[in-house]
Amino acid sequence: MFGIVAGVVAGLLLAPKSGRETREQLFGEGGISGQVDRIKGAIGAGKDSAADQNEALRHKIEETRERLRSQMDAGGNGVGGEDAFGGPAGTASADAS
Repeated sequence: MFGIVAGVVAGLLLAPKSGRETREQLFGEGGISGQVDRIKGAIGAGKDSAADQNEALRHKIEETRERLRSQMDAGGNGVGGEDAFGGPAGTASADAS
């Protein structure tokens, strides 16, 4: 953070522009306010994406809970029903041996 501030200050001090031109560059169209707006938009989009992923994960967890509850209600002893991978429970996969 300090490096950014130092770079901006050095750039302003060493820039071959008048004060008016520098102020226009900083505060005019596409200046600092434009950058702040772009950053705010990116943060908002990130929040929306995180909320969507959170909701999808919650839905998947609830589906898994319901599946496990139904398996336990059906006996839950590994005989009958489906295993965690959707195959018949109580059977070994070909890769297990």
